[in-house]
Amino acid sequence: MPRTSNKREKLLEAATELIHQQGFKHTTLADIAEKSEVPLGNVYYYFKTKDDIASAVIDERNSELAKMAEKWEQLYSDPRQRLIAFLDLLDSSCDEVAHKGCPIGSLCQELNKDAGSLSEFASSTLKFLINWTEKQFTQIGISDSHGAAIEHISSLQGLALLANSLNDPALMSDQINRLRKKLNEL
Repeated sequence: MPRTSNKREKLLEAATELIHQQGFKHTTLADIAEKSEVPLGNVYYYFKTKDDIASAVIDERNSELAKMAEKWEQLYSDPRQRLIAFLDLLDSSCDEVAHKGCPIGSLCQELNKDAGSLSEFASSTLKFLINWTEKQFTQIGISDSHGAAIEHISSLQGLALLANSLNDPALMSDQINRLRKKLNEL
């Protein structure tokens, strides 16, 4: 039975931050060990390979998204309000996205270039968002809820790319406000 320790959590937190900041390819296990203040030798106790830690980062992100979606389901009976809650979350991260890019889209794009099993696993995050968004549009009564979900998530990912490329958090915030208005008009 593994020892109970917060070292794994510290490693995951450091890996999540470093991978978002400098990309998966440029993040080493030594970087993660240093940032987390966990000796490099201990890293291998929790994660045998760099791919293992990336899988754990993706799994943690998927888990967090699922918990948020569940929370929004409980808080809001109106699917528009759930979609707006998601936009509010994104709006609160405009500065970070403008400086570092979207943590989900950036990782998916980087890992897709290698086309390995990590690529497929990373894309599960975007698939979750698309499916969740489609469910909301279905409940609103949009006939092509899948197409609307693809359009919505695509616009958010494109927006993150533009905000990051132009280093302009205001651009992202302004466009999120436009999307809020569009949702309220449905």
